[in-house]
Amino acid sequence: MGSVAPRKIFVVGGTGFIGQAVCSNALARGWKVLSLSRHGGPGKALDRAASTGSSTNTVKWIKGDALKPETYKEHLVGCSAVVHSVGIIMEANYKKFINLGYNTTASQNTTTFESANRDTALSVARAARNIDGLSTIVYMSASDVMPVLNPRYISTKREVEDDLFAHKDQMRPVILRPGLIYSSARIATLPVAAGVSVFNALYHRTPLGCILKNTPLSKVASPAVHRETVARAIVNAIDNPDIAGILGPGDIERVGSA
Repeated sequence: MGSVAPRKIFVVGGTGFIGQAVCSNALARGWKVLSLSRHGGPGKALDRAASTGSSTNTVKWIKGDALKPETYKEHLVGCSAVVHSVGIIMEANYKKFINLGYNTTASQNTTTFESANRDTALSVARAARNIDGLSTIVYMSASDVMPVLNPRYISTKREVEDDLFAHKDQMRPVILRPGLIYSSARIATLPVAAGVSVFNALYHRTPLGCILKNTPLSKVASPAVHRETVARAIVNAIDNPDIAGILGPGDIERVGSA
């Protein structure tokens, strides 16, 4: 019996916080990984923790624009899954703050929720649907757990979800809705995650939960999840055709720990 060819996936956002970890986890399994980059390479954004995949396999970087399918569509051929992990949580250069000033490569222009969170995903999904054998699309969405964020952050992601479900007969949609994602790769997320953990304990084990149950703050009572768990959940979901639809925080922990 001949050997089974390794999976080949296409990651949109492979230089980002989640995309880096997805690429690393897929490489560690011996998969072939292509990633779309505006510069045709990882640039300075690739952090050390997520850059270590297989010593015999590396990411193949594709120079292109997610909003312009003609720059990458040919590279989708032969892939079995596409992962979209591009997105912004604010329409500003927040990444410099999150990375404590280290990553200053984030765009200084006024990128919008519509262009980054919605339009790039819809463009990639439409291109992928026309590729034979490309059967799965994974979309990094989000849970509505932060009442301080602009409502358009969530609404644009929900628009993408609706589109993916409307075409589920063409591609299996796997939609992740995590709450806060933390990692030492972004030091600023660690104390926030610790605060979320304390809030969750108080919410579920003290009268505070009853007091806040019908307020917007009740949404915050969602567990933070480690970046590696999210990445493993994505890779595990791609590998399991029975996993489809929306994965909430608890589902992500379960699938990521399998």
